[in-house]
Amino acid sequence: MRGFLIIDDKKKNKFIDLCFDAYWKNNLDISIEKNIQKILTDCEIDYDFFENGIKDQKIKDKLKDLTSEAFKLNVFGAPTFLVNKKLFWGQDRLEYAIDESKN
Repeated sequence: MRGFLIIDDKKKNKFIDLCFDAYWKNNLDISIEKNIQKILTDCEIDYDFFENGIKDQKIKDKLKDLTSEAFKLNVFGAPTFLVNKKLFWGQDRLEYAIDESKN
């Protein structure tokens, strides 16, 4: 999650899509170095930049702040989607979140 906070905005969608697919569709452990390296390579993100960035205390603090905010919104799992002030939790609810986004 810290990685999402440091990468270029233009690469965030692809990064998150590949992470979600790896974890939720392909059952890959994205904490394993070779798996995250593949995702980073596919997104054209430098591995060293990524590794150094996620260790930065400012990034760690930002994630803590965002986690606190999610807690206040009653987010309790991943993936959770907030669309039109409605929470959708779980991969199997993604279609509902997409439908809600069209309203």
